Amino acid sequence: MSTKKRPARARSVGLALVLAMAMISLACSKSEGTAPNDTAGGGIGSADTTPDLVRTASGQPKAGGKLTMSLEAETDGWDPTKNRWAASGTQVALSVFDPLVALDKDLNPKPYLAESLTPNSDNTAWTIKLRPNIKFHNGQPLNADALVKSVNAFKASTLTGAAAKPIQNVERVDELSVKLTMEQPWATFPAGLTGQAGVVPAPEQLDNPNGAAEPIGTGPFVLKSWQRDAKFVATKNPDYWRKGLPYFDEVEFQPLPEAAARVASLQSGDTDFMVTSDEETSGRLLELAKEGAAQLVRSIGNNDLSLILINVSKPPLDDLRLRQAMAYALDREQLSQIANSDPSLIADSVLQPDSPYYKKQDGYPRLDPAKARELVDAYTKEKGAPPTFVLGSVTDPAVIRSAQAIDSQLRQVGFQTEIKTFQQADFIINAISGNYQAQVWRQFGGADPDLNYIWFISENTEGSLALNMARNKDPQIDAALKQGRSSLDPSIRKDAYGRLQDRLTADLPYLWLSHLRWTAAAALDLRGLQGQTLPDGSQSAGLVGGVIPITSMWREK
Repeated sequence: MSTKKRPARARSVGLALVLAMAMISLACSKSEGTAPNDTAGGGIGSADTTPDLVRTASGQPKAGGKLTMSLEAETDGWDPTKNRWAASGTQVALSVFDPLVALDKDLNPKPYLAESLTPNSDNTAWTIKLRPNIKFHNGQPLNADALVKSVNAFKASTLTGAAAKPIQNVERVDELSVKLTMEQPWATFPAGLTGQAGVVPAPEQLDNPNGAAEPIGTGPFVLKSWQRDAKFVATKNPDYWRKGLPYFDEVEFQPLPEAAARVASLQSGDTDFMVTSDEETSGRLLELAKEGAAQLVRSIGNNDLSLILINVSKPPLDDLRLRQAMAYALDREQLSQIANSDPSLIADSVLQPDSPYYKKQDGYPRLDPAKARELVDAYTKEKGAPPTFVLGSVTDPAVIRSAQAIDSQLRQVGFQTEIKTFQQADFIINAISGNYQAQVWRQFGGADPDLNYIWFISENTEGSLALNMARNKDPQIDAALKQGRSSLDPSIRKDAYGRLQDRLTADLPYLWLSHLRWTAAAALDLRGLQGQTLPDGSQSAGLVGGVIPITSMWREK
């Protein structure tokens, strides 16, 4: 990718999930043992020691057949410059689009649709060279003009423009090469091109007023039909640039928002694959795998957090005292029990303890109902009324149970709260438009802290759609983010992100609950569940952030 050596942990799905993480599932489960001769999977520190439980292929991959996957949510469309892709949306989109970059098994970014990504000496410009002889599904060539048009569409979009704002200029260098000039050094730029921010739609799709419903990419499958809230069907791309791939003739994605329904569909054989971050469901999937009724795959790398997202620009939670009171009121051990979670995964920072940039937050408010009541009473006396706000939740029953427990804990110290539920798409819109006070949330899965830049930087609090959904403005956070982005020196970055964590503890725009883990379950005859061979011959990552490669999956009968 470059002549520069990059740290092994500079990895993420971060920018690739522009405006993506909407729904929360509370925390991760205890390890429930291991099985001999199974392939070890990644996880979150000592709390995730359960290996993947997958079957070894007895022969070479076989082409043909159909793959059916159930999803936790529907997506509002397939234009990466206009639509909001959560994990489910990214999973579907990567069947018809290829990303410029993919993650290897060590979660390092590797060129995929791109042949190379090369920075200048100070990381203020990157040249992307595309692979030759690749065509979009409509026969148009993938070339520099198509990439320039795509990047400019990202920059011009109300939805994604803030994420692309650091790109000052994009210019065609030659038929297959494009140069991006940045407003500041951006050493970790390739790590953000593994999903939504890194896919390249055909110019015809971008020009089509109905392009969100008619995706045209270079990916392994071609759209056949999309019935919203029912199914998305795509067929094998006969001209795919990776010869011999994909193996399946057809893929079908079915949105089934309730985790229990996805498990039932897998057990009945109606679907072949499902993913969840709900720990009660993960426990059930582990039981099925141990019984020999399914295969199990654990997510590797950093995972999202469960948290309470607070709009610090709206009363009453614009008052820091109340955010502190909320933090003191939350019994996070009780919340972990409700979610069948491992208490060791309770979070005090946006980063996991096994991150090289983690800084223990001794000053983060711990459970202290008396202190919480004192702060609430002071506010009530000053304002003449107790603090009242709406706590938003998605409609998943497990999330609602957690929201109800949070509501009860807050009411016990004097808050007057109300729970309102929303469909996931509306839930995301509320957050980015600022139409909320507090929401139960899931986000921040980037292992490299730079991939959270767009969510924390002050300039992204402005506009009708804001990526800094908490609307938190902090010059010290801005300085830390810019320092961390500009360098690959581990000591410089550790200092920068330590200061970032300290300021998030001081501001409390997010109330951390627990680190999460994704788990996938598959039918017994599916193969290729732990990644694929990348163009450079290395092994790709498998399940990361709720998304798994399907290009090399096949069925062994």
